[in-house]
Amino acid sequence: MRITQVMINEAFMRNLTNNLKRMSDREDMLSSTKRVRKPSDDPVSAVLAMRLRNTLSGIEQYTKNVNDALTWLKSTETALTNTNDILQRIRELTVKASNGTLTADDRQTILDEISQLKEQLVQEANASYNNRYLFGGYITDEKPFEMVDGKIVSNTKLSLPYSVSVITSGGTGITKAEQINVNSLGSSVKVGVYSIVVTNYDSAANTADIEILDAEGNTVAKSAGVSTNSDNQTISGEISGTPDSSWDFVLDLSSYPIAGNGTGEIKLTAGSIKYNLGLSNDMDVNIIGTDFFAKIFSTIESIETDINNDDATALSNRLADIDGNISDALKYLSQVGAKTNRLENTKSRLDTNYTDYTELLSNTEDVDIAKTIMELKMDENVYMASLAVGAKIIQPTLVDFLS
Repeated sequence: MRITQVMINEAFMRNLTNNLKRMSDREDMLSSTKRVRKPSDDPVSAVLAMRLRNTLSGIEQYTKNVNDALTWLKSTETALTNTNDILQRIRELTVKASNGTLTADDRQTILDEISQLKEQLVQEANASYNNRYLFGGYITDEKPFEMVDGKIVSNTKLSLPYSVSVITSGGTGITKAEQINVNSLGSSVKVGVYSIVVTNYDSAANTADIEILDAEGNTVAKSAGVSTNSDNQTISGEISGTPDSSWDFVLDLSSYPIAGNGTGEIKLTAGSIKYNLGLSNDMDVNIIGTDFFAKIFSTIESIETDINNDDATALSNRLADIDGNISDALKYLSQVGAKTNRLENTKSRLDTNYTDYTELLSNTEDVDIAKTIMELKMDENVYMASLAVGAKIIQPTLVDFLS
């Protein structure tokens, strides 16, 4: 085969371009410190790097959740510790007030201090973190307790179970969970499982009789001739035939109208605030105020009444109630401590995971700087040698001098 000067020039330029590109790639790697800058560099490593970044992003969010939950629990611990200290002081004052030798002025002095301690307890019960009330369940934007005419009144919404799930149990009347959407509950509704029974369905009129039963089978709400495709249909509460508006259930039947007789279940759970700490790893961090402080306030107000009545015997009997309140405070403090330990262990694990995954990501996409510098120097030498050889291979022509 005849080798021409044009062929030599083309081969040289092609190899020179490859040498220049290889040197440019090395320079890009060093400047970006990344071995994989685009999927075409290494498809397998690029996919792995994206997955690792998603994992690291998830770990970062889980760590934020853990830190937020820890702060919530520490704020709760402070409120419970203060509450326990106040209860201890109230117990001392109650023991003192039960002394039959005290004068009316002495008991009034004790009553004044107990009243002040009661107001401080209200402040602890309304403790907040990041503008959210700690003991308000899902109602974090409203005070759990208020002082009204010297009496402590709890927010009625605290007793409501706000977490609602519907379980289909059979029949054609309730075929989808979404068909029964409980969007309003009366104040007497408690946590538990309630059955929904649909009977006497009339396909022409789109009406049916609906009855709601508690776990023991007692009727807590029922209504006849309910329009099964109406919006926000109220089922009036009836207990033993006596209407009771506090049992009202408001059912939204508009999205999936009932198409026949059938049964279903509503499961109501307490209003706990949960933090997601990992895959299928949730923790509830709050204490419902009515589960704890309501008993305390009842005890203190009874003590105030006994002091006003100068009833030393009744005051002595209140000591058992105060001891029960103190035991509850210690119980909740123990729970908070256990959850705090779990969160700290979770945080330690997340920190370790973050370090491990960061190292793995670095091994996947980062360059070995020392090795890349050495390879770059080799590429530079090859490129300079190519230029030197090209100056000898490509002979100048008359055109070069005409320019």
